[in-house]
Amino acid sequence: MSEPRDHHFIPAFYLSQWTGANGKLIEYSLKNGKLIAKPVGPRATGFETDLYEFADLPPEQRQYLETVFFNYLDRTAADALDIHIGNGLPWTNELINAWSRFVFGVHFRHPHAMPELRAAAKAIWDGSGAAFQSEWEKIKPPEAPATFDEYLATVDPFTAAKMRVNLIIKNFDNETLITHMNKMQWAVIDASGSPRRFVTSDRPVCIHNLGGPDGVIFIPIGPTKLFLAANQQNSIALVGAQKPPDLVDRVNEFVTGRARRFVWAGDQSQEAFVRAKMSTEMEPLPLFPNIGKYPTVD
Repeated sequence: MSEPRDHHFIPAFYLSQWTGANGKLIEYSLKNGKLIAKPVGPRATGFETDLYEFADLPPEQRQYLETVFFNYLDRTAADALDIHIGNGLPWTNELINAWSRFVFGVHFRHPHAMPELRAAAKAIWDGSGAAFQSEWEKIKPPEAPATFDEYLATVDPFTAAKMRVNLIIKNFDNETLITHMNKMQWAVIDASGSPRRFVTSDRPVCIHNLGGPDGVIFIPIGPTKLFLAANQQNSIALVGAQKPPDLVDRVNEFVTGRARRFVWAGDQSQEAFVRAKMSTEMEPLPLFPNIGKYPTVD
């Protein structure tokens, strides 16, 4: 069985919340300045071929990030999403952790971020060479290779590539950020009273001032539902007190303005809005200039 090469940076289980009776949602993209609207299935969008492949690993390990790491992450996060929308089993520690990992994963796994992650992982690994060599010279037997890199090559010629993968996983699986989010106050805000619906995009996560009392994270999780995590309960109360149409409009402006490739909606009723706002507030590149430092909330 061949390995999957369509690597989803926005998982299909998430996009399926916007599908209609025909099993499709509307994918918006910009081509030469023109807005293109296309009905698609949730698995037929939000991906890039071989996005998470590591070609310098053995063939059976090249798709590890997609087939093992993200496969487990997305399966468990799908169960957590079912709880948020009222269709799932009770929360467990695994599912709480899975949801936090999913939210940060969506934030970091974008195609425009992957070159940054790969470069940072290589820089960190290469930068550790002098320290490893110094320790190697203290302990190496007389008959051993002169350099630590030569020694590693005799043990496993793919060590450097594997370590780069592990460093990238460490960023996706940032323990400090995930532990912090696990402890935040969580809520799902229902905006079904609005005549307009939430849309989503390839940059749908807002992370604001996690180290401060007003720290919040939000992401739309369906046409009428917004997931919100806050450091303090009063932040949730303030968001929940907004009139549903105002809340939908504010969230849609955020996720649509930051879109880099796609906006998705359940229908084409807001096409004029998407045309006016899409990609007008994109984050500058690099998306994560301090990525090699592994961000904290301190």
